[in-house]
Amino acid sequence: MPESNLQSRVDAVKELVKLFRFERIFYISVTLISLVVLLGAAASLLTSGDEASTVEAIGLFGASGALTYTTGRLLRMWSDSMRALGLSEGD
Repeated sequence: MPESNLQSRVDAVKELVKLFRFERIFYISVTLISLVVLLGAAASLLTSGDEASTVEAIGLFGASGALTYTTGRLLRMWSDSMRALGLSEGD
């Protein structure tokens, strides 16, 4: 691959990263908050003994769903960037 072609692709990816900076920061923030809620709900569930409340169950399922979604979106951004560089095989 010619150096100028690779450099133009790298520049394009840098521009995309700049354009979607807010979205990336938002997804990372939601991921971190979801992780804290998930760990808090799990700790609460473990310390409460036999009784599990609806709040803990909602905390576990809601946080794990948000964590899964935001991590998927972050990985999608990464794979789209690699595809734009031509470094990955894809559709």
